[in-house]
Amino acid sequence: MSVPTHVTASQDQDRAVLRRVIAASGLGTLIEYFDYASYSYLATTIAAVFFPSTDRSVALLSTFAVFGLAFLVRPFGALLWGALGDRLGRKRILGTTIVLMSGATFAIGLVPGYSAIGLAAPALLLLLRIVQSFSAAGEYAGAGTFIAEYAPDRRRGLLTGFVPLSSGAGFLIASVMATVMYANLSTTAMESWGWRLPFLVAGPLGIVGLYLRFRLEDTPEFRKLTDREKTASTAPRRSPSFKASLPKMGRLLLVMALNAGGYYLLLSYIPTYLIEETGMSEADSNLVVTIALTCYIALIPGTAALSDRFGRRRMLLAASFLLTVLSYPLMMVMSLGGIAVSTVVLVVFLAIFSLNDAVFPAFFAETFPTGSRYLGFALPFNVGAALFGGVAPYAGTWLISWTGSPYSPAYFLIAVAVLSLAGVVASPATAQNQLQTEN
Repeated sequence: MSVPTHVTASQDQDRAVLRRVIAASGLGTLIEYFDYASYSYLATTIAAVFFPSTDRSVALLSTFAVFGLAFLVRPFGALLWGALGDRLGRKRILGTTIVLMSGATFAIGLVPGYSAIGLAAPALLLLLRIVQSFSAAGEYAGAGTFIAEYAPDRRRGLLTGFVPLSSGAGFLIASVMATVMYANLSTTAMESWGWRLPFLVAGPLGIVGLYLRFRLEDTPEFRKLTDREKTASTAPRRSPSFKASLPKMGRLLLVMALNAGGYYLLLSYIPTYLIEETGMSEADSNLVVTIALTCYIALIPGTAALSDRFGRRRMLLAASFLLTVLSYPLMMVMSLGGIAVSTVVLVVFLAIFSLNDAVFPAFFAETFPTGSRYLGFALPFNVGAALFGGVAPYAGTWLISWTGSPYSPAYFLIAVAVLSLAGVVASPATAQNQLQTEN
């Protein structure tokens, strides 16, 4: 029996729209994480440019302190962008955040170093990272919400998995750039102009992302909600009270502990760890991360698709349990150094972590109704990033300094994995259900 032509055309059109939605949402996430990764992978150079010190550890701690302090504004950004996204629509906010985020990242590449303007240099660096972080607070949650509200129920895990895939791609591109630059540029060239290149790339990428986003309509779920409001009443939409949503947000914040802490420890801090603790060169450490990230990105679609079949909750539980048990022995092996050993260990770490990272966007989006979904996703995501993500590189450096043990960053991973396990256990299953529409 042949399929009617108009049905086939409609399906082709739906697939084309989904591809545009994924591309437009993913590019902003890629820019966001490309910036974070570039800052982390170039941390030893940025430390020399902005925090000259006879004590290398002090300079690195100062560099990571700026990284962590910028995260403190993310909850405030989440409140603003999340509330506006639920009120005005996802598309408008995603257009605004990509302009602010890419603009601030581009400006970082123009800041003079300490030798040129003294203390004004780290002050400007911190200010621009705050602007970047504030705008990025609406980016990941908005992208996850946008795709989730377009995706079919039985493919929501797979399709929202393109958001963490984009973040991984941002880290991968930054890692490739750092690897190539450290391998081919002298220390003087890196400190003079080399470190600026990744940040300057964000400008044109932001323009492309803005163009892609404004070619799309707002999500079907949001349009349905606004249409119902227009026909039902002239009164403004009333989302559930903040107090009523707190239990859900609290559970998701615990789930986010592992995602934020694990992401920034494994992907932001590990290059510095390999340089400082195992004596690896900058080029080799970034090569390790590049290979591991390539494997990680390849795993995400499969892991995300498995959550559509087996459920988000089971995948999240597995990630928390395995990292609780295996973080310490894996870190012991990684401390031995060597490109091959370090790469294998990091691939294992990231394979386990993908059980959390590929799955949580769908899990978060399915927890809240349409009228409060953006805020419900954004707030625990960004509070988690502030509490557990931005501090991860600092925590890894500090734990080694305090304990004298190269294995001690594992304690941080174990702690966030246990918190996440508690959050998942307390949360209901959500996979394959229709998105909630009523508040």
